[in-house]
Amino acid sequence: MSKVAAYLRGHITGEVSTRGDVRSALASDTGVLTVKPELVIYPRTTNDIRKVTRFAWQLAEKGHTLPVTVRGAGTDSTGAAIGKGVVMVMPAHMNRIFEYDARQKLVRLQPGATVSALNSALALHGTAVMSLVGSYPYGTVGGAIASAVSGMYAGKYGPIAQAIDQLEVVLANGDVIQTGRISKKELNRRKGLQGFEGDIYRGVDGVIEEYADVLDQLRENDAVGYSAVADVKQRDGSFDLTPLFVGSQGTLGVISEMIMRADFRSSHIAVAGLVFANANAARDAIDDLVRLNPAFLEYFDATLFETASAAGRTYGFYKEASDSFKPASVVIIGFDDFNSRHREKALKKLKKLYANNQEIKLTVADDESTDELIAALDVAHYTSLPDHIDTAGPALFSGFSVSMARLDEFMKSLADFERSEHIKLPLSGHMTTNIFSIHPTLSLHRVADKQKVFKLLDDLTKLVYVHGGTMVAEGGEGRLKTHAIYTQLDERVVEMHQAVRAVFDPLGTLNPGVKQPANVRTLASMLRKDHEGGQLARFGL
Repeated sequence: MSKVAAYLRGHITGEVSTRGDVRSALASDTGVLTVKPELVIYPRTTNDIRKVTRFAWQLAEKGHTLPVTVRGAGTDSTGAAIGKGVVMVMPAHMNRIFEYDARQKLVRLQPGATVSALNSALALHGTAVMSLVGSYPYGTVGGAIASAVSGMYAGKYGPIAQAIDQLEVVLANGDVIQTGRISKKELNRRKGLQGFEGDIYRGVDGVIEEYADVLDQLRENDAVGYSAVADVKQRDGSFDLTPLFVGSQGTLGVISEMIMRADFRSSHIAVAGLVFANANAARDAIDDLVRLNPAFLEYFDATLFETASAAGRTYGFYKEASDSFKPASVVIIGFDDFNSRHREKALKKLKKLYANNQEIKLTVADDESTDELIAALDVAHYTSLPDHIDTAGPALFSGFSVSMARLDEFMKSLADFERSEHIKLPLSGHMTTNIFSIHPTLSLHRVADKQKVFKLLDDLTKLVYVHGGTMVAEGGEGRLKTHAIYTQLDERVVEMHQAVRAVFDPLGTLNPGVKQPANVRTLASMLRKDHEGGQLARFGL
């Protein structure tokens, strides 16, 4: 591999490293898998990415596969940011925010720019990419697109896919394309192009035609595989490849630049916390709360607050409720209207609905007094990263979706599963988008808990699909979830995903093993001996 490193050093402007300690530092993400790369590359330009992908393509044509994995900050937990071969690390150099068009609220930037840097820059103009608010501030925008981040504001402002205007993408062979909606006439022209770009437009259009029956049956919120191919072609014949790259986890191409749409963001917020003595009452209240058009609406099992309390972190509004009854569920709702009267009106409606109910404790706050309620949105940290270093709650069981119509039934089944397996599975969720997480605590140095990772994934996946949901509404399936998910899918659906992959990555150089089923034994061999939750601790928890 030293010869490959020397060759690439002579052809790109970025750095190439084969040092063992550097490779080890990039062998894991926030999940439970580890794969040590052979080369680490820090590209400086789109041309660097082109040369690396083209080199890997040419090797593959000769029968030698050099996998190429793109990595942002490594906040992914599914194993999509780790891989053998080459790992290209984007934040080192490709982190620029080029320009902002205030009239159209469009910002052009590179994929290694962090969420914090982007929204801090946009804040000077009173705007933000709202789907990124609440995401890891140190995560990269490119990573957020690759993992189809939805976020707690998505119910009001839409998921990240709706915030993308255009993408610049380096294809597997090193060619560069610009995405964006094109007319039927332009589509026909591009389908007539010679070369790989023409192959892609012809191939994707062919997949849409061949699997039309599958596309019509995809579930709501479904982001498994390449389900976004359903959004590529509109009824008028217009065509946009952008949706396919959202959530593709680097398996279809390398995003080298993007233009994002921002929204005006209010600097004021009103927040309310509702503590319920009965979980059924909390779920019943959700329908009424959604009708208030909140900026966010978050649900938490009370177990998460009890775990925080046991660690010494108490929340005043929760403790006050605990003095009156035993809490079962907590809901935190926020309103970001620019007009203070609208925020006040929303809080008054909440008081009218719940202030006199003895089994519901309502706490409201506006602007400066919202700090504690906002902090409570991160209560799951005390379950995910407890003080005992030998245990952790890896974020593997997040991003699934179940409709409100089936949620009661799903939660009862989940409670039955908890009792049968003798494990706590506290639930949290974005109620405006019906995207949920469970928070088990495991010890990966124990063989039994290593086995439990796969059993939990399998059983949770079955529960989700039995109740009409999807296991991936955001976050991607990566390496770890694909096996469990694909066993629940119809063969035609799996074939469609494979057909899309084959169009963009015919030689298998782009992040192989991600979004592709692997047997449990292979995945088990990648399991880390423990879960070091502190890799990103210098940025926050």
